[in-house]
Amino acid sequence: VVSIEHKMGLHASPTCVLSFGDHDDCIGELIGPEFGGMRAMFTMMNNARLNVGLQGVQVAEAATQKAVGYAKERIQGARDGQPSAILGHPDVRRMLMRMKAQTQAARALVYYACAQVGRAGANDRLEILTPLAKAHATDIGNEVASLGIQVHGGMGFIEETGAARFFRDARITPIYEGTNGIQAADLVGRKLSLSNGAAFADLIADLKSAEHPRLVALVAACEAIGRRLQTADADERLAASYPFLTMLSTATCGWLMERLAKEGDDVRKAVAAFYLEQIVPEALGLEAAASAPASQLYALAVDDF
Repeated sequence: VVSIEHKMGLHASPTCVLSFGDHDDCIGELIGPEFGGMRAMFTMMNNARLNVGLQGVQVAEAATQKAVGYAKERIQGARDGQPSAILGHPDVRRMLMRMKAQTQAARALVYYACAQVGRAGANDRLEILTPLAKAHATDIGNEVASLGIQVHGGMGFIEETGAARFFRDARITPIYEGTNGIQAADLVGRKLSLSNGAAFADLIADLKSAEHPRLVALVAACEAIGRRLQTADADERLAASYPFLTMLSTATCGWLMERLAKEGDDVRKAVAAFYLEQIVPEALGLEAAASAPASQLYALAVDDF
């Protein structure tokens, strides 16, 4: 061990630098067939990506619980002429509803992906869901942890409250086990054409059972963009990849939230309604970015950055 890395967060999981062979010979042993390492590695990697998505859900849940607890206790301002906990104020309600809705949506997405593992005939569905679960759930983990700090106000920026820890811990999750940009590239580069496009078409077919008009519109946009990207050149696919991943992830989450609301209690129904009415339309707003030409990304010369 040469050193312990000084990380931004995730301090409960130390990371060290190892040095091999400074004083002795290093002997490697081949495990499995020659040239089979990459295939074997991705068996591990895809499982790890699902677990990282789950980590995004976990940190979002922890940040939400802490923010809700603080909002119930912190008295500031008034409502109806009486001192009020900040939970009573509309903007705090907006943040907490968003935290709960995004966390529930991410949980549904990751659990749905994990449910495909080992299920007969579900490998294509698992393959196309894996980049969504890893990238979108970790993006949500970061968003929710950041909102948790905001709910705490100035105290959120003070270490003693513990709200900042969630954000620092979450920040690594879009990076490791393949950055979220790599997940988006995997989606448009490999998964859209998986089984001659059948994996994507089958997912869209299921999403088309959506009933909420905003969600129906988002699914239609995902289908149109996905079909265009299937035949686009590499730069066009990659330029659209991240907004498209967010759109498809949100559409899948919305479909799951709609299903959960039909079987859930009033709390779940209210959270799902917030998601469908306020978060789904945001994803539809990414249609322009997912349709923009790659040339816009190269409008500046290297020296102009």
